[in-house]
Amino acid sequence: QGVPLVSIVRTMRALGRGALCLVATLHAARAFSPPASAPPRRLISRRRAFPMAAGWLDWLKPPEQGDPSDRARRYPEQYPATTDAWAELLPEDTDPLVRRVRPLLANTQLESRPLEEAYRASRHGWSARAFHSRVDGKGAAVVVASGKGGALFGGYNPKGWASMGGARPSIAAFLFDLSDGRVKLPKTGGPGLAISADDPSEGIAFGVDALAIPLVGSGVDARVARSRLGAHFALLPDGRRSLLPGGAPFCSLSDLVVLVGRYADGEVVPYAGAVMDFTSG
Repeated sequence: QGVPLVSIVRTMRALGRGALCLVATLHAARAFSPPASAPPRRLISRRRAFPMAAGWLDWLKPPEQGDPSDRARRYPEQYPATTDAWAELLPEDTDPLVRRVRPLLANTQLESRPLEEAYRASRHGWSARAFHSRVDGKGAAVVVASGKGGALFGGYNPKGWASMGGARPSIAAFLFDLSDGRVKLPKTGGPGLAISADDPSEGIAFGVDALAIPLVGSGVDARVARSRLGAHFALLPDGRRSLLPGGAPFCSLSDLVVLVGRYADGEVVPYAGAVMDFTSG
């Protein structure tokens, strides 16, 4: 259809060999192009093929047009944690610890999802193995540590754990302190190393050492936490570089709890498996 190739050749000879090659190439490409009306073929649904990895490349999506606040609600993991907005309690929030944590989850994937306890060190054991056996594959999680003097602090991991090795990046991760009021410390320096290690032999590591609870050793050693803010998570409002009681670099925990979202049977749990990390080098 259209103008015959021979007519085009005769017309373009005067314009030189380069133009002739270009026209011939375009004509050949058109011959192999599908009709404009042909619908695109989709061999398999991404969500059906990879339900465990659903959402793992969300941070690579190009920005959509429209209301930025609407985009933040649809894709909360693409945006840094909010520090000036607080979530409302849900009717299911009857547990005292959940009621204290819930306000922190504004603009996260767990904001409107009931929470349940997945791991409690005093009940399930102070070890990395016990921790991973209880939290792996559960998706986004809230870590709540308690220390001396009623100290209550922890972090939100949007990508959860899966014992897949490597780091789990997220710009939406944050640390918090509930000891005296309500303070959130957002991720800094991009999404890389939000969780620096997801290894079955290691415990919790927000950043390299922003909040590290290795869960190794026995007795008091297994309860040790350390904190050094600034490299991967923001400093406290008063400039302190440690999240631990009194600004100490190390402390011994009295308990450690991990809360996760409650999902129905058969419901896809975001970030329950591997995540791709292009950010940690």
